[in-house]
Amino acid sequence: MTRDEQELMTSFLKLVMNYLQHNPLRDDAIVDYQDYATLKRKFDASIGKVGVAEEELLSSVQSYIDYCVRTNHPQFLGALRAGYSIPSLIGEILSNITNTTMATYGASPVATLIENTLIEKMMDMVGFHGGDGIFLTGGTQGNLVAVLSARNTIDPDIKTLGLRKEQDLVLFISDQAHYSFVIAANVLGIGVENVVRVRSDDLGRMDVEALETAIGTAIAEDKVPLFVGATAGATALGCFDPIEKIAHVASKYKLWLHIDAAFGGSVLLSSRYRSLLTGSELADSFSWDAHKMMGVPLPCSTILMRKSGILYDVCTTCDVTEDSSYVFHDMRGESFDLGVKSLQCTRKVDALKLWMAWKYYGDEGYERRINRVVEIAKYAEKRIGESHLLELAFPRQFVNLCFRYKSNKEGIVDQINMLLQRRLIQRGKSYINFTQVKGVKVLMFNVVNPEVTGEDIDYLLDCVMEVGRELEEDM
Repeated sequence: MTRDEQELMTSFLKLVMNYLQHNPLRDDAIVDYQDYATLKRKFDASIGKVGVAEEELLSSVQSYIDYCVRTNHPQFLGALRAGYSIPSLIGEILSNITNTTMATYGASPVATLIENTLIEKMMDMVGFHGGDGIFLTGGTQGNLVAVLSARNTIDPDIKTLGLRKEQDLVLFISDQAHYSFVIAANVLGIGVENVVRVRSDDLGRMDVEALETAIGTAIAEDKVPLFVGATAGATALGCFDPIEKIAHVASKYKLWLHIDAAFGGSVLLSSRYRSLLTGSELADSFSWDAHKMMGVPLPCSTILMRKSGILYDVCTTCDVTEDSSYVFHDMRGESFDLGVKSLQCTRKVDALKLWMAWKYYGDEGYERRINRVVEIAKYAEKRIGESHLLELAFPRQFVNLCFRYKSNKEGIVDQINMLLQRRLIQRGKSYINFTQVKGVKVLMFNVVNPEVTGEDIDYLLDCVMEVGRELEEDM
């Protein structure tokens, strides 16, 4: 590192520390919102033939900070992730500074040990004793690997010969499941029309009788039922599908059972709430995003398998001793190269940030964090229920709140709620979401940051009512 580079890095770290220290202030906006055209004028994103001086580069850093959404802010409530702990941030920085790849043990010996240790711990919590797993880029890739594993397990020849026209493989998910299963069907050649969305009950949980009926319909149409994806912590409603009942149906028809616990997997950290995932040990695979509820910078996700060896069989598509001999050198004996069971070659050490945080908080610390956010979500539920201007659109089941601003004017409720969400963000007040669930348009927020307090919830709901009244008067 040259002297100029050292000064640049020192100045950069000062800006970072200032951001971290001032990020959560209550009187600080969550975002300095600019429309695209205005932002393009204010933020110079151009790249010239000649580089810029250190001062200009640092000015760009400060501008980036000025206009970014502050995800550690207590009013950042509109996503399934929020905030990050300082221990996990240290792990993220350490991973970037060392800049190693998880492809081989030789390239990342300590990181390999850390990843294997975390995978074993998480598998034990799920109930996959003697299974396997790996870190990957997010819940979408986790669900993709799960469907790929099911596809190649039901017919190993697909790996070498590909899908044939006479094969119509069918995936079954609930109508509240994540859209990534549709992506998987597209990428893997199964076809998006072969994804069957099974009806859910009033709370958004998969209807098991409807699942069995859908499987029977597929069989009657000479299709091959392949896979059922249970959701543990749906994006909007936070509902958990009845895993044990679904597992019984999956076993009856020999379907691969996957649990998409990208959001809800973290309830396993709480003895008070882990019963929401009763029966998880019956699944074939389980995806879990630590970056959602464990306060870890994204991405930090895992796919866990009940049986060992499947990831290697599914993800290795060549003779790695020859075709990839420039990477993998020890395949004939025991190997700790994680790259041979991953769809990625170059892969960041994402396990390090989770390990740092878990090392710091321990199981008990994480249990307190999970219990804390559920309690705050209960408080939000109570506050909404007490208000004459707000209403819960669906019962709270986890940390997700779907609610609406009520209006005395007929025919404008949906429009008011949509505009309300936009105006809150544009004013930098609160970052919440707007979505449609079972045909009902709702405002939505999630309590996943344990630093959020009852006062923060009060502030949010007061802002919602204030802006709602303004919009109602204008319409």
